[in-house]
Amino acid sequence: MNKKIALWFSFAIIVVFMVFIIFDTTTREEKAVDRSIVVTPDNEPLAMWDIFSELDITYGKLKSVATTGEGIILGGDSFISFYGYDLSIVWIAETGQPVYALASDGEFIYGAVGETILVYDIKGNQVDEWGPFDENSIITSISASNNYVAFADAGNKLVFVLDKMGALVSLVGQPGDQFVIPSPYFDIFVSDNDLLVTANPGKRNVEFRNIKGDIQRTFGEAGSALEYFCGCCNPSHFSIMPGGNIVTAEKGINRIKIVDPDGALVELVSQPGNFVASVPVDLATGGDGLIFAANPADSRLYSFKRK
Repeated sequence: MNKKIALWFSFAIIVVFMVFIIFDTTTREEKAVDRSIVVTPDNEPLAMWDIFSELDITYGKLKSVATTGEGIILGGDSFISFYGYDLSIVWIAETGQPVYALASDGEFIYGAVGETILVYDIKGNQVDEWGPFDENSIITSISASNNYVAFADAGNKLVFVLDKMGALVSLVGQPGDQFVIPSPYFDIFVSDNDLLVTANPGKRNVEFRNIKGDIQRTFGEAGSALEYFCGCCNPSHFSIMPGGNIVTAEKGINRIKIVDPDGALVELVSQPGNFVASVPVDLATGGDGLIFAANPADSRLYSFKRK
């Protein structure tokens, strides 16, 4: 009898966790729009980047951004769209479901809808569909390299590494090496030299792994100072810049900053007052040194240029 009670108790905990993540995923933008900054550290330095341009997305709520050599890819409520770097629209594709994560390898575009990944060519034609994966999957990030496509699943606390045909290569986050995912913010990056970079937001870490998932090194520390990651879920989003520096976005203290590959602070891109505290912006880099931030709170794409 005690064993049955324990099993039912464990099942109940899992159900409650999944309900919380789904609820947070579907409501976090709507509830957060009017919230103020949670906390701002004293003596926050001035940002070294200016807002270069802003683009209002009026045909659906903006949720994600990625870049290619040719332009900017946006995802949101039932759409994937493609823009030139001059912010002229090239095409819009209807997806039928919200697109929470995007990536491109220059030839194809990968968009996460529910437990499925939609594959488009660069002209906006859907060419494939991978999945659905596990019914509890909440895909929060996708990255594509010359050899692999990887995605982060916050629901199952796993990273899936796939080949370019969608077949599973490795599964990262097995028992003994599990990610800590308090809410649905879980970002990853896979490089052309087969380096897998993963956020571990509950630990406030960034982890560098091989393609099998073996950790090679980590950085990150909890704290409210600019060089640390504050709160329960940070870094919420990150993007690798040319040269190897990492631009990060945070939940709670909603700022954008740049750190070097060892985690040392380089500079502040955007101070917390620019964005709603509990709605971190999705990030991408490209377009002659620009940083792009997709802000779900106001459905606007911001680009930043260094002063």
